[in-house]
Amino acid sequence: MAATARELREGLDTVSRALLRSASREGSKVDFLREVSTTILRFTGSTSLDLWIENRRVPYHWQAVSRPRRSYRIASLASGPDAGLWRRPRGDSPRSVTFLEHMLPLVGDGRLGASASRTPEGSLWLDEQAMVPFEIHGPDQGVLRLRRGGSEAFTARDVASCESLAHVLGVTIASRRAHAALTERVKELTCMYGIAQVAARPSLTLDETLQEIVELLPAAWQYPDIATACITLDEHAFASPGFRGGPRSLSADITVNGTHRGRVEVVYADRKAGDEDRLFDDAPFLDEEQHLIEGVAREVTAIIGRKHAEEESERLQQQIRHADRLATIGELAAGVAHELNEPLGNILGFAQLAGRAPDLGAETRRDLDKIVSASLYAREIIKKLMFFSRQTPAQKNDIDVNKVVDDVMSLLQPRCEKGAVSVVVELAPSPPLVRGDAAQLQQVLVNLVVNAVQAMPAGGTLHVRTTHDSEMVRVTLEDTGVGIPPENLGRVFMPFFTTKDVGEGTGLGLAVVHGIVALHGGSVRVESEVGRGTRFAIDLPSTSTTEEDA
Repeated sequence: MAATARELREGLDTVSRALLRSASREGSKVDFLREVSTTILRFTGSTSLDLWIENRRVPYHWQAVSRPRRSYRIASLASGPDAGLWRRPRGDSPRSVTFLEHMLPLVGDGRLGASASRTPEGSLWLDEQAMVPFEIHGPDQGVLRLRRGGSEAFTARDVASCESLAHVLGVTIASRRAHAALTERVKELTCMYGIAQVAARPSLTLDETLQEIVELLPAAWQYPDIATACITLDEHAFASPGFRGGPRSLSADITVNGTHRGRVEVVYADRKAGDEDRLFDDAPFLDEEQHLIEGVAREVTAIIGRKHAEEESERLQQQIRHADRLATIGELAAGVAHELNEPLGNILGFAQLAGRAPDLGAETRRDLDKIVSASLYAREIIKKLMFFSRQTPAQKNDIDVNKVVDDVMSLLQPRCEKGAVSVVVELAPSPPLVRGDAAQLQQVLVNLVVNAVQAMPAGGTLHVRTTHDSEMVRVTLEDTGVGIPPENLGRVFMPFFTTKDVGEGTGLGLAVVHGIVALHGGSVRVESEVGRGTRFAIDLPSTSTTEEDA
């Protein structure tokens, strides 16, 4: 560096501008360090450069050699080759000279500390090497060591130039960190904006939404080329391409309404050749990335809540539409039943009266018997229509639902045994009483049990249980039969809807069930899976609830 003072100042200005420009260039940490090392080595004429950088996350050591062969090395001071010498107490003075003195054992040259020259700025130099401390930002500091080959020793003016250069280097590293932090923040905001856009698309199902979100996550992390992500919800995993669990992972729980439902996880792939710029050993993730993944988990939780609310709203809308259709059909059925009752009664009465004539032939008597039988069958259908349309008054008393279940199952046990159906009855102890007509509730259970037996032509299991709380008693019947196709579930309570062959059913059994339960102020729901069985749940209000309503 034999140059005039003016040439030296101009050279320092040029190098300083080059260093500061490198702070805003895209690239990895190693790319940045290679660039600044090359600039400094060329300006100072040194053969090697060492940087010890103090960092609250991962303090590290960087080495660049220009002669005889160019090489680079980076290692964590907390867990790398120098880890055993990294002992700086937290209470140390923040002065640069303290950090430099702390780093002297890493140099491996006792002479430098004992006999080296010292500048007012705290730098040390001896012969062909110089160590210069510098500040970066806040408590973080660094030490620059330069070495020369041969007999070219450092002079006081050389060390002063190195101090100026080290000061610019500290500003450059701080700028680089700020630029990197801004880049990471932009990536985080881009990720959250992308998630918001996905969440705003109503056409997507929950599964499609989660899959699109998980594919946005890797790009938001510090090393997107090796980052993979996975969202787990109720044991169902949605993963980005190439996801595989590993030790370098960051996760946040998904909790919906106080219940743990899954988690969001980001994992860095195993280290490969060329990963020397990633100081994974102690802190592979930024503090900001922990906040980001927690924000993603909160957003996913909100999306799940909204999707569930939308599904529940749609389910309630379907129930309202279904109830409205049933009410309309019920009014129609009531009108038809009233209109048919009188002429049907006349037909039945005159047929029975004609059958008493003493001089009827055998064939005529048989025809009259058929008329009477058909009229009685039609009257039963009308009675069921009246039940469905809630036109038949109930004789309401306080009823023990357990006794109703016991009576019905005792009556139908032989039929179940004949059909090779095993019956399991579980009755809740001391359920509250319900207000209703025991005969009508028995008819409800009879219809459901008969349907269940018919749905198990090769035999199976019928599980009948009662449960309750302070306001409601529930009767559940669950079979292992053929099930109901999804397209038929919404129509099972409609009158005259049946999947049975002609002559095997009127399609009024479940319509009557719905009408009677509704007449008692209750509700009935059905769930079914083809090939696995059907479950009916009847909820009846307890007497305490009906008294409060009254």
